[in-house]
Amino acid sequence: MRPRVTDIAIPVSGSLAILAALAWVWTAARADMPTCHGMALLPFLVMWTVMMAAMMLPSVIPVVFAFIGLARPRERSVLLATLAFVAGYLVVWALLGLPARGLVDGAARLVATVPALAHGAGVVLVACGLYQLTPLKDACLLHCRVPQLFLGHHWRDGIDGAFLVGAHHGLYCAGCCASLMVVLLVVGMMNLAWMVGLSALIALEKVLPAGRLIGRLAGLALVAVGVARVIA
Repeated sequence: MRPRVTDIAIPVSGSLAILAALAWVWTAARADMPTCHGMALLPFLVMWTVMMAAMMLPSVIPVVFAFIGLARPRERSVLLATLAFVAGYLVVWALLGLPARGLVDGAARLVATVPALAHGAGVVLVACGLYQLTPLKDACLLHCRVPQLFLGHHWRDGIDGAFLVGAHHGLYCAGCCASLMVVLLVVGMMNLAWMVGLSALIALEKVLPAGRLIGRLAGLALVAVGVARVIA
């Protein structure tokens, strides 16, 4: 007899919530770090991955529920397939730490060479805000908001297939949240207040019926803040 969806979804979702909470505790304990520039690559990637787990796992739980519902009649081990899906998702976010590290170090070197570029943060915020209004953002957000649509188009059987589906969803999620991650790099990766605010925004965009509108309003707000910084 196959387990019911809730028999797997509830403990898995609870475990993800606990993992996210632990990641938040770990991140908060390091919030007084002055900068990530100059940090060795491996510690940076560990820190980045934990931060992404804290920020992204809560909003991926509805997708995990949908995945379990589709996997139940198809997979021999729904639990293993679900764990593979989550692993694929997290691997994508971990690997995105590589370009994030490059952006952090590159920006620090540019500002050290041309101090006037420190005022360019406003331009970056404007660009991030405008991205929130683009069709690409909307397309990626749709796959996050309607997981059945994503899973129906990209489903693959087997444990390795589940891993690839999770990685594929991670790419859509990254496309949805790209501008907000850049904002985090601009204001400071260890800025806990911004982390909390951006995490809440990501969750609201994906879960609430008015999520698309919320994302667009956030984009307009970023444009306004960026313009204010440019002309200040």
